[in-house]
Amino acid sequence: MVGSVDLEGTELSTVPSFWECREYQRTVRRVETSNKLCNELAQMIQERAEVERAYAANLKRWSSKWLSFLDSGLEYGSGASAWKGLCVEADAVSNAHKSVQTQLIDELLTGLKHWQKEHFHKTPLPPHALKEAKLFEQDFEQAQKPWAKRLRKVYNGKKEYHQACKMERSLQVQVQNAKNDPSGTPEQLKKMQDKLKKAEKEVERTRSNYTNALNDLDAESPRYLEEMTKVFNRTQEFERERLTYFKCLFMNMQQALNVTLKVK
Repeated sequence: MVGSVDLEGTELSTVPSFWECREYQRTVRRVETSNKLCNELAQMIQERAEVERAYAANLKRWSSKWLSFLDSGLEYGSGASAWKGLCVEADAVSNAHKSVQTQLIDELLTGLKHWQKEHFHKTPLPPHALKEAKLFEQDFEQAQKPWAKRLRKVYNGKKEYHQACKMERSLQVQVQNAKNDPSGTPEQLKKMQDKLKKAEKEVERTRSNYTNALNDLDAESPRYLEEMTKVFNRTQEFERERLTYFKCLFMNMQQALNVTLKVK
């Protein structure tokens, strides 16, 4: 049972789980993490595009430099042909890497930013939280609120019951001591026994309240599980969509980086 408590006083599990109060925050944060991953992946693509641009530019300069040197006429014949071939090949590879840069920026990076813009929206006012995360949080909170209210009653009922039991045990000892005390008076003993009877009634009252609170929590649990699962499944679908898009993007990026398909 979600949030069950042993009537004899075992503590609630202290291991955090999705079903405990506000532990859904970890699932909500996953939405924020997904948006951050989009930013990080965009930076990764941007940096790789810069690497491709710089390499293409260096190759282009290298090819131009040594083609110009060939114009000096110091090399001739088949040697000149081989020399020129290396420079022409470098120029073609440079164009291929420039093409990679263009594809990374114009297709992949632009596509990623467009996808991110469609799936993540920030609130207009500070701290500019993600609307999607805020909505999931509100839905989780709404689903958990009735259950959490009953759980608090269980905690309070448990505390009162244990305090009443503690008082009862203390008075039992005092009554027994009063019976064994030769200097005590019958009036003192009766007064102590009256307190004990009152404490025993308090134990029964708090035990009944505690039991009722547990039963209410039990009755609420099926609805709680169902509603929380509905919201969780929506967050799962949201994350699954991101993973599917990223997988497709990684495949396209791998293809874009295959220079052998671009060298002419």
